[in-house]
Amino acid sequence: MLEEYPDILTPQEAMEILGIGKNLFYKLLRNGIIPAKRVGRKIWRIAKNDLLLYLTTI
Repeated sequence: MLEEYPDILTPQEAMEILGIGKNLFYKLLRNGIIPAKRVGRKIWRIAKNDLLLYLTTI
């Protein structure tokens, strides 16, 4: 399904997979609905497995 994407996603890749906009995506991150890690002050990374888990729960 998502073989063309790397194991660690950027926010842009995750938004593309989910088909949602920037505001909603960052709201989901801030509320902990989509698990993600911060790298530095502004850079977010999302594990593809975590995103797949989120997709199975919605």
